[in-house]
Amino acid sequence: MQFDGLIVPVITQFDESGQVDVKGLAEFVEIMLANGVQGLVACGTTGEAYSLSQDERELVISTVLKQTAGRVPVLAGVGGMATNIALDQAGLAKRLNCDGLMLAGPAYSLPTTDELATHFETVVNSAGLPTVLYDYPARVGVSVSKEVLEKIADNDLILGIKEASGDLSRIKMLQDNFAGRISPVCGADVDSVTFFEAGATSWIGGIGNALPKAHLGIMDPATRTAAHTAVKPLLENIESGRYIAKTKALMGILGVPSNFLRGPLKPMEANQIAELEKQVEFAGEWAPKLI
Repeated sequence: MQFDGLIVPVITQFDESGQVDVKGLAEFVEIMLANGVQGLVACGTTGEAYSLSQDERELVISTVLKQTAGRVPVLAGVGGMATNIALDQAGLAKRLNCDGLMLAGPAYSLPTTDELATHFETVVNSAGLPTVLYDYPARVGVSVSKEVLEKIADNDLILGIKEASGDLSRIKMLQDNFAGRISPVCGADVDSVTFFEAGATSWIGGIGNALPKAHLGIMDPATRTAAHTAVKPLLENIESGRYIAKTKALMGILGVPSNFLRGPLKPMEANQIAELEKQVEFAGEWAPKLI
């Protein structure tokens, strides 16, 4: 299957007591679909998946799948600190009939090239689902290097890699060495234009939870410059730190209250919300209310 278009790693709504808010999550999935997104990731980074138990992961993924009802593909985020944990998460995705995986490297363990390649192949082959790898060394501590990709590029289940490393030279590296096998997927915000001008066709973007119109506008050559210019201050602000808290705060400004986060994260302070509000005003039509 193809993973084209805007794919949003959907936030997880929590209630005041810190439990998964199933009703709020289902309602937000519907809002995303109404705003034209072309796919969803359940239990991605922006969904605070690292804070969820296996039972909670099942609840979140099941809720997203039920509400989506086959209208767009749903990928399950898979991570963890060891292969056995990733296998459990991937097995859950398979059992729940997800359309694919978004698979990050194991955090904290710092595997070698060979170990990381073996980890990816073990998880992908076990689940048997189309997979987008996730390169985010700032979070997991290890990069999905060219050498790792050379070991796994002929696996037909591995379709692409979400590039969130910040190294834009990797786009050309992927195109020069893995064309037709592993496609670059935009995993950037401020630098998103670079991906699409280089020919990328998909974007797994967390700020898409709040700015789906702008993200779709950036993907469209006809509106790319206008959309990107309008929301660039917001993208720079959110990408500068406290990404998840700022994304949830921005959603609240745009009509979808998302006030609760799992510790250690905390909600944004009033002055920081005010700065986001100014940037929303600057963005104009490219940052409309979500509902």
